[in-house]
Amino acid sequence: MSVPFAFVPRQVSRSTKVQGAVSSKTSSAVPQQQRAGSPSQASDSEDGSEAPEAVATDKDKKGKRRAVDIHGHDAGEDIAALTLLALSDYRIWLDADLRSKLDECLRTGGTSAAGFVPISYLMRRPPFRGFLSVEPSEVEVVKALRAYANEVLEVRMLVSAPSSSVWYGTGKTSRKKDVGGYEVRRKDWEKSLDHPLRDLSSEQWDERTLYMECVPTQYRSLAGIARFTQALLPALPSSLPSPICVQNVALPPHYLDKPGDIPKCRGYALVTFSTTEQRDVLLRDWQWKRRPYDPTEHETLEVKKEAQRFGFRTISKMRWDQLNEEYVAYRQQLVDEIFEANKHAPSTYRADIPSETDVPTRVRPEDEDVPIRAPASPPPGGAPKTTIASPYPYGCLVFVKNIHPETNKTTLKALFAKAFAGKSTGVDYVDFNKGMDSCYLRLASPHHTDILTEHFTRHPTVQVNGLDDTGGAPNENERTIKVELIEGKREALYWKNIPEKVRRQAVEKALQAEQPINVCGPNTPTPSSTATTRGGKKRKR
Repeated sequence: MSVPFAFVPRQVSRSTKVQGAVSSKTSSAVPQQQRAGSPSQASDSEDGSEAPEAVATDKDKKGKRRAVDIHGHDAGEDIAALTLLALSDYRIWLDADLRSKLDECLRTGGTSAAGFVPISYLMRRPPFRGFLSVEPSEVEVVKALRAYANEVLEVRMLVSAPSSSVWYGTGKTSRKKDVGGYEVRRKDWEKSLDHPLRDLSSEQWDERTLYMECVPTQYRSLAGIARFTQALLPALPSSLPSPICVQNVALPPHYLDKPGDIPKCRGYALVTFSTTEQRDVLLRDWQWKRRPYDPTEHETLEVKKEAQRFGFRTISKMRWDQLNEEYVAYRQQLVDEIFEANKHAPSTYRADIPSETDVPTRVRPEDEDVPIRAPASPPPGGAPKTTIASPYPYGCLVFVKNIHPETNKTTLKALFAKAFAGKSTGVDYVDFNKGMDSCYLRLASPHHTDILTEHFTRHPTVQVNGLDDTGGAPNENERTIKVELIEGKREALYWKNIPEKVRRQAVEKALQAEQPINVCGPNTPTPSSTATTRGGKKRKR
């Protein structure tokens, strides 16, 4: 009599449980991707291989988790966004090398190889290079493209010879590591040579560009801004000239960036679209004069909630350029006003070409009408003399120009101590801000001010680098360190913003520095020789 086999081994049961857990994760991950608008796992690549399961699930076949960035989204989304930017019509229009090689490949590559670009070629060029924290491998790029850009791009793997010598070269100069890699091309490659966006001028691209700022923190990267902009756009018709809506993302450099630095995303960017209609959608929905954030407002998309919470707003590039021109004109007007004001300021030194730093950094416009205790000009008998009742020490403030912007207070104090035979007691305080080529010096007394001014007048000095605390002789076209005595109203306005305690200490130091060491003769006992003991008796020397 046969009975059904009901015994299940322990190891088989455990394996079945693990498989069930994986399948449950897979089933929960697929609807999430469908909600995000990602394509299915099927691939249109010519090699016939399916998309790796590691893109669609939280774990791959070996149980390894897929790459996730600090904000919780799949890092493959950034890779796909950068690839779309690298193959956009704007990038082809801008990059002469990419455009020439792609056109030659389209003409000579044949139907099966026309339009394919090596992934390794794209990874060595912008916008890939420098805008990813970790450089991905070609396999990771392929997985990302098949998961998030399958509707626009197609990927294939090389199994024999390269598709075109245009990309790889010939003979010994070819890149051997590229052979056997992956290639990608746009699915609309057939109209690449006569694409309507290829003949646009720079002015026409500017019409398709807008300036955005206050981008949410989780999207502050080149790829993140592209994803953020794409998510804000509504469903667009299929009759667009290009399947890539976001054509370019440019990060305006910061004023502290050096030439050649890769710009960092600080919440603002210039974004270029394939049509002006796409630009107008964001200009209408996210106007420059934003409305106050309302947390009770019902929004269906999480990305729009974040945009409202951060105060996201946009403006056309044409208006942004106008605002920049107005700012430059206003800044030049302030420089001209400062120049006219300094022409009549009393000083022991007056530069032939003053700069915009010739103004006290602590003087505010509203301080001009505030009554001050110090006289606006020296009395007829000469400069005012510091007394115990003085609000600040007179004649102890100088303004120094043409120092190295990368220096520091310690180096400057040692540099100016050269005027006092290397003793830094004459320099009371160095008022310096990092990145400036000028500073203020508070000296111990007017006598030290005269010594410092005379020293740098007779000995022209140049600070060669930020850590140069000795100075050197200037060359023909180098600007030397200039020292200017600050007097009168400018001096009073500077000290007005210094705390009362600091001003009082500076007055006491100036009075002590002016007192002679011994005014009663050599035989007069000094305080140390007549010091008393704890019992009140005088101690013999």
